Amino acid sequence: MIRLLGLSCLVPFAAFAEPQPAVLALMPHMDVTAACFDGAEDRAEATACIGLGSSICMEADPNGYTTLGMAFCAHAEAEAWDRLLNRDYAEMIAAFQRIDADTAKLFPEFANREDSLRDAQRAWIPARDADCTLAYAIWGEGSMRQIEGAQCRMRKTAERAIYLRFLEDHIR
Repeated sequence: MIRLLGLSCLVPFAAFAEPQPAVLALMPHMDVTAACFDGAEDRAEATACIGLGSSICMEADPNGYTTLGMAFCAHAEAEAWDRLLNRDYAEMIAAFQRIDADTAKLFPEFANREDSLRDAQRAWIPARDADCTLAYAIWGEGSMRQIEGAQCRMRKTAERAIYLRFLEDHIR
C-alpha cells in the first residue's frame, strides 16, 4: 500500500480528477486557508493566505517534512483553493447572468460577461495545468518535482481564486 501511495505521487497532480485519499485526509488542516481567504478584505490580504494551510499541515503531520508529506500538503491546499475558486466562480457566473439580463434590455451586444468569464475559465485551466506540468518536468527525475509540481498547482489555483473573488469589485 505504501509503495502504491508513493507511486501515485509520480504522476503530476493534474492527472487526478478527484483528490487522493491521502490528500483528503489532510483537508482538516486547510480550514485555516478558507478562513484566511474569506476574512481577507483585499487582494494583498488574500495573497498572504497562500501557503498557510500547507505550512500548518507540514508542521502537524508526522511525515510533513518528507518529500511525499510536503507534496501531499501542497496538494491538499491546492484542493482547498480549488473549492474556494469554484464557489466564487459560481457566484460570479450568477452575478454576471443578472447583469447581462439587465444589459441585454438596452444593449444586447454588451451582454457577454457570463460567456466571457466562462471562456476565460476554460482557457485558464489548461494553461495552469501546462505551467505546472512544466514545473514538475523541469526537475527531471529529482524528488523536488513532486513538491514543485504540487506547489505550482497550489499557487496558480490560489491566484485564480483571488482574481475571481476580487473581480466582483468591478461590478459593484
